[in-house]
Amino acid sequence: MDIVICDDSESDALSAKDVIKQTVQELHMKADFYCYSNATDVERKLLIKNEPSDILILDIDMPEVSGLELAEKLRSVNKDLIIIFLSNHEEFVFKAIEFQPFRYIRKIYLNNEMPLAIRSAAKVIEAKKDKQIILNTDNGEMKVMISEIMYFETEKRKIAVHLQNNKKMIINKTISEVQKMINKENFIMIHRCCVVNADYIKNISNGIVTLDNSEKLIVSRPRCKTVKQQLLKVWGDLL
Repeated sequence: MDIVICDDSESDALSAKDVIKQTVQELHMKADFYCYSNATDVERKLLIKNEPSDILILDIDMPEVSGLELAEKLRSVNKDLIIIFLSNHEEFVFKAIEFQPFRYIRKIYLNNEMPLAIRSAAKVIEAKKDKQIILNTDNGEMKVMISEIMYFETEKRKIAVHLQNNKKMIINKTISEVQKMINKENFIMIHRCCVVNADYIKNISNGIVTLDNSEKLIVSRPRCKTVKQQLLKVWGDLL
């Protein structure tokens, strides 16, 4: 894993690194650490240079550019980056929700909460490793990466699979059969005829999910509560 730590307090950054390093070793995983004292350097690494990163440990209260401002920029272009906020101040938690953080950890609870967060993040990273499935369409068998599927829905007794490149494939399957093929918890049934990839959901409000491409899909009333619960689980529980 590539782990970036951004904190204007060198001692806090080192403390976070030590705890994370110990957890990663216990998981028998390898990790490369990159520590920065300001948001500008992180922005240069992740946005300008477009260097890869799996987890960002981000202090909220920093001078010049705050952690929340940086998170807003990063989230607009990278929905998969796992962001774990660190702060001494609980009042930032509600503002932080806007940027879909994986965790919100108070620094006084670093030793207890960070190991749990890293263990959960490692599971998410492993689960998101892309897989390929073969769809039997009218034009023959087509290979599709699961991560490319935005949603699939019933259409004239068949299934229309909508991909991120605005392509649509029609297959002779049922909703349940496609779900079994994909077998990932981030695919959420919003009503009995439609299943959406949560990775492409921008927000949910008033019974409607809005996708990253601004497309809107209706959530059935009986499923509204369940959909919200599943979505929060996929995005990561906020502590």
